[in-house]
Amino acid sequence: MVRSTKIWHPNYTKYTQEIIAHPNYENLAIEYKQDGSPVWLAPAQTAVGLRRIEWAEAEAKKLDLKIESGVFAKVMYSVHPTKMKACQVCGISMSISYIYPNVNFAKALIKTFAVDIDIYDSIYDVWDNIIKQGHIDSEIISLINDKFKTSFLPSTSKDEVLIACEKRCRVEGVSHLGPGAMSNFPDRFDGFHSYNRCHRGSEDKGRSKENMKTYTRDRRAYEYWSDGNTHAANRFMGSKYFAGVSADHVGPISLGFVHDSHYLRPMTGSDNSAKRDRLDKDIIDQVLAIQAQTGIYPMSWYSSVIWDYIVENYETNESKISGVYRNLLKQNMTNYMYILMRILSLGEVGSNFLVRNLISPNADDYLYDYEFDSLGNIVSKSGRNITKRAHGELDRFIRLSIAAVYEYNDKENRNLAPDLTIDEVKLLTSLTILVTQKKNSEALEALRGLLVAVQLRSIGSE
Repeated sequence: MVRSTKIWHPNYTKYTQEIIAHPNYENLAIEYKQDGSPVWLAPAQTAVGLRRIEWAEAEAKKLDLKIESGVFAKVMYSVHPTKMKACQVCGISMSISYIYPNVNFAKALIKTFAVDIDIYDSIYDVWDNIIKQGHIDSEIISLINDKFKTSFLPSTSKDEVLIACEKRCRVEGVSHLGPGAMSNFPDRFDGFHSYNRCHRGSEDKGRSKENMKTYTRDRRAYEYWSDGNTHAANRFMGSKYFAGVSADHVGPISLGFVHDSHYLRPMTGSDNSAKRDRLDKDIIDQVLAIQAQTGIYPMSWYSSVIWDYIVENYETNESKISGVYRNLLKQNMTNYMYILMRILSLGEVGSNFLVRNLISPNADDYLYDYEFDSLGNIVSKSGRNITKRAHGELDRFIRLSIAAVYEYNDKENRNLAPDLTIDEVKLLTSLTILVTQKKNSEALEALRGLLVAVQLRSIGSE
């Protein structure tokens, strides 16, 4: 049995190499191991840490900064060449500027505008999403004036408002916005924690995971790499048909079912929470009825072999549905997420392969706006004029989908581990080699073949 281990992301390694080589950090102390790899960490009490402090004090004088508490954070922010750093865990870059809504401010924005806010969303993203929902700039400025105790005019530009708010939070200590990575000098060479705020809850035991949940009202759209028209599904979930209720996936997407408007139904929040990822005969019957009406296949590609097996056998084996059949789908999801993580651990070549083959084929869905009936049928669609916004939503979807793979493997596999056989691990290793060699078509065929093999083996052992 294969158990997952934490893998530091290659994007972070690349980031550290670029920072060390940048002229802004010339003469900043760093040691190297015998194999030539740099020692990024150096606590303050060590010889290297003390030399780093001396360097930062000299830089502070150049910047005309007073040597006092907090000066090192100001120095390292000033010298940082891009103001963006990769997360050691997931590899996703976030800004070191104070542009991310903190918990209480996020709650205020959600309460006032009913906007979705994810841990990766900057205040710039949030502002754009609020406008997209039909609000106007002056409404956002009004809330900011209330929370920041400012007096911006309703006509003030977004950039002017947010640049001022960022500076107040970073320089003056106002708490409504925070950075993508906290200051940590001299311990880290660049002066910032290795993990970004996206993984602060899991890596820093002093942070509350419950607080991190504030930032999103529904991550299900990203978590499971589901098939279906995900953009239409997200739009339908925000439509009038779900006002005051929760959006239920008739077939739970945590078991591999599609994220598609046709398979969404209104349900009270308590009933939805109680349902969770249950599978029973009524659910299967409902899913098959929708498929018969719409012609839309209900299961994502990576679990289709198991689903077809269930459909063929569930009526004569009803006692197996809630246990055996559900567990087959649940285990297959864990195996799939582990396979995705292994591919992503290859770095940019791995993420590019997955985006190109599993996400980009559905990119055109984001170029349209949709109108629905109460059953999620698309009654009309129209081209979107704001292509930048459409591409921004797709980029966000990609970013969160990749992060979700790491989060799934961090959390879910504590209870359910991947169970790939030795032969399947060999197939996975061959797949990663093909991805690294950029043999796209061969790698994609290998990925599909691996998932078929895993499913057939699981069915054979049930």
